[in-house]
Amino acid sequence: MSEPVLSLRGIRRDFPMGNQWVRVLKGIDLDVQPGEYIALMGPSGSGKSTLMNLLGCLDTPTSGSYFLAGEDVSRMDDDALAEVRNKKIGFVFQTFNLLPRQTALQNVALPLVYAGWPKADRLARATEVLGMVGLGDRMDHQPNQLSGGQRQRVAIARAILRDPKFLFLDEATSALDTESEVAVQRGLDRLMEGRTTVVVAHRLSTVRHADRVAFLDGGRVVEYGTPAELMSQKDSRFRQWMESQGETA
Repeated sequence: MSEPVLSLRGIRRDFPMGNQWVRVLKGIDLDVQPGEYIALMGPSGSGKSTLMNLLGCLDTPTSGSYFLAGEDVSRMDDDALAEVRNKKIGFVFQTFNLLPRQTALQNVALPLVYAGWPKADRLARATEVLGMVGLGDRMDHQPNQLSGGQRQRVAIARAILRDPKFLFLDEATSALDTESEVAVQRGLDRLMEGRTTVVVAHRLSTVRHADRVAFLDGGRVVEYGTPAELMSQKDSRFRQWMESQGETA
């Protein structure tokens, strides 16, 4: 087996609450291999989004180590983390974070404005990736003129704009109906090829093709395996949680 491209050891994350500190992550150990598709799942408050923010270099741990592509990012300052995000990471947020008065093309091209690309080059690249997600005919539409699934695809196009090695999606399809989710997921499966991908999800349908699921509870990874393995175990906490959500194998 090759060296992991994401490697976490003893990751803890504390947050202040009044005069106290609350520990949200309580010692996370996790290795992700190159090109793997990993799903983070678990009940509300289990630490999924906090862990995702750390993985995506949007935050740093209180203690523990995190190596991304062999580089220790757990002690980097904000400027260094920003550089890692810009060069290596594509991040899709649950709320999409699209600018309402900008077209789909302008929203996608925006990161290249900050990167100093010439206008013609950035518009050409944004046009290319919008075509990749099936929105070549919606480039001039503003977000309020797009469906939820189309807005999601705009956000995905922006995330893959600079061809990142790592793709992180925080409940990226949770607000979509089943039909839209299927369409978006089909496109994502193609875009994820060759990229190391981590998603936060709550539907079994979203993660059926994941290589492994890290099931979190109480700030810890309590189960780790393929979706099929975890669903086949009667005493699996992942299976019990899925069934409580009305999800069956």
